[in-house]
Parts: sequence; C-alpha cells; structure tokens
Amino acid sequence: APKIVASLIAAICAVHAPAFSQMSRPEYGIKFDIPEPGSFIRREAVRGSKIPINKKYADLTSEEREIVRGWYENVGVNDEPPFPSEGLKPVLDKFRKIQEALLVDGELYLIATVSPTGQVTEVKAFGSPSADMVKFASAVVLLTKFKPGVCAGIQCQMDFPFNQRFRTEQ
Repeated sequence: APKIVASLIAAICAVHAPAFSQMSRPEYGIKFDIPEPGSFIRREAVRGSKIPINKKYADLTSEEREIVRGWYENVGVNDEPPFPSEGLKPVLDKFRKIQEALLVDGELYLIATVSPTGQVTEVKAFGSPSADMVKFASAVVLLTKFKPGVCAGIQCQMDFPFNQRFRTEQ
C-alpha cells in the first residue's frame, strides 16, 4: 500500500508540476538580469513595492487590496480600482528596460485613465526625470490592458497611478 500511495503522489505531482511552478512566491521588486562585473549578486532594479508585483488583482490578499485602495482618496466599499491585468511586474519591467537605456535620476509619476473596458485612454505626467522617460513610459502604460475599475458594482472609468523613482548607481 505505501508503494501505491507513493506512486500516486508522484503521478499527481508530475501532472500538476506546471501549476505548482506557477504558484511562485510574491515578488516586491525586479533584479537586473546580470550581476555587476566582479560580483555574483544581482542588484534590484525596481524595489520598494508594498504589494507583490507578480500578482493579478484577483490574487492579492485582502490586506494587499487595501493597500491599493489606499492609493485613492475615496473608494467606496463596493468599489474596486483598476489594476494592470497581468499585475504590475510587466509594466515595471518595461520601465526598468527604459531606465537601462536612458540612465535618468528622479521620480516618475503618471496617472492612467482606464476606461470601463480596461483600455487606457489617457496618460498624464506629474513629474519626471526626463521628457524621454515620460514619452516611453507613457507608451508602455497606454498599451497595458487593465482590469477595469468597479463603481457600485458596475465597471467604470477610473484613474490608476504609477509612481516610480529612478536612480543611477555608481
């Protein structure tokens, strides 16, 4: 009987291995692809998120959703803010790649207006390290699909903030 149980467990694990690998640990930052010369340690390129960047909104815990709701002045009990459909990581990873090319220092603050269908209709910049960063980062946000906001149980237009600090390190 123990051999049958062990075989059964092994078979279940083999069939469900892809699902287990997708249940990754929460990520709160993005590391550079390669370490600096002379080091085996990869530095963080994007850091400091208070919520996991590799989770979709539906996968966030209630505490993590409250952090997102805290980005807004007044979100009703039955309301939900919009959120990038694939989570923050794809957007922040593209911001990291832009930063690697531009090497700018400063804070980028963008507001994306998300339609009831989840499309970004407008991006406004309120502070940026450079005009090029605004141009490229805005293009990334405009092409990002969102889970739409929900107002009183109905999908609605709502803004979504992006705030990222860039710095070059020597």
